[in-house]
Amino acid sequence: MEQPAGPGRPRTVYAPRPGMDRGGARSYRLLAQVLVSRLASTGEGAAGEAAAAGREWGRFLVDPMPPFRRPGAAESADRLTALLSDLGFAPAQEVGEDGAPGRIRLRHCPFLELAEEYGQVVCSVHLGLMQGALAALDAPLTATALRPFAEPDSCLAELAPVPTSPDRPAGAAR
Repeated sequence: MEQPAGPGRPRTVYAPRPGMDRGGARSYRLLAQVLVSRLASTGEGAAGEAAAAGREWGRFLVDPMPPFRRPGAAESADRLTALLSDLGFAPAQEVGEDGAPGRIRLRHCPFLELAEEYGQVVCSVHLGLMQGALAALDAPLTATALRPFAEPDSCLAELAPVPTSPDRPAGAAR
């Protein structure tokens, strides 16, 4: 508002504010290509860095367990499958011969074009996401491998029990 110059209500004055038109098109795929191609160009450590980033985001994205509660293998696999579903992977759990969760079939890749071009980086992020989510749950299993395009219609994430040691007994926080 402007200071009054005479009787009556002061006039309303509008001033432009910095900002962009939010109605325009977005190009997140291009941004992802720029970042993934840069990471891929760093050499042998690219997959490790991508997996580390995935693990951090997996810890962040998974719904946490209530305090003082540790999930079993089946519940851990269910929670991981729910997260992967939310992210658009169209996952399907597969049980091993022993009845324990054995692997998760990923029937859709929300980053397919990037994974086809930069699979070492993109698939490492996906494996890291799964590992981070399971670690955040203090799950008794982990994702040990991701086999990209293992079958014509899917990638396969391999699950295995977390090894226990005298330093980390079963149920101990990681």
